[in-house]
This record gives sequence, structure tokens and C-alpha cells, in this order.
Amino acid sequence: MRTLCDACESAAAIVFCAADEAALCRSCDEKVHMCNKLASRHVRVGLANPSDVPRCDICENAPAFFYCEVDGSSLCLPCDMTVHVGGKRSHGRYLLLRQRVEEINPVFLKNQLCHLY
Repeated sequence: MRTLCDACESAAAIVFCAADEAALCRSCDEKVHMCNKLASRHVRVGLANPSDVPRCDICENAPAFFYCEVDGSSLCLPCDMTVHVGGKRSHGRYLLLRQRVEEINPVFLKNQLCHLY
């Protein structure tokens, strides 16, 4: 499953901008980052085609949807509910976006983006 553009919410995102905390499609990236000199300096990374869904570290079978920063593990919903009971409910947990990024090479990325437009 592709990540949708955070700006237009309809097209598939091709880049992620850490400064804006946004995944953007080609058209929206151009509108946002080519509008002024400051925004054009934002480092963006290309989003790769969706990869295989990571598996739960506990059962190793079901897709992982949560990451526990305390345990350092990726968990499916049933395993998360089993592991995080009692005092462990306070562990910081995050949803996994399951979006792989391409190799982060700012010079290569800048050249790639220039050729896209």
C-alpha cells in the first residue's frame, strides 16, 4: 500500500520532507518546495515502492502494527495486548508506517528531483 500525499490526500507520495514532516506527491512537492529559496533547501528523501510488511517480533507470523520503544520490538495487535498489561501499559508505543525510504543521499536525491520536474 502506497502512502498518500499529506497535502492533496489523493496522489501517491514519492518523497518525505523531514522539515515539513510530510509525505508529498510530485505535484505538491513542486508547489511546496519550488515556491521559495528557503523551502527549496529542505532535504527530502525518496519513498521506495512498498516493501514487505514487517512481521511481529513475538509470534513472527502476523504483520506488525506497533513499535515499543522500551522493549525495542515490533508487535502485532494480539501480541501487543498480551505484552503490554499492568505496568507495561505506560511503555511508549508507536504505529508502524511500514514505508521504506530509499538510500539517503542528498546530492543524488537533489539530482533525482530535478529530473522529475
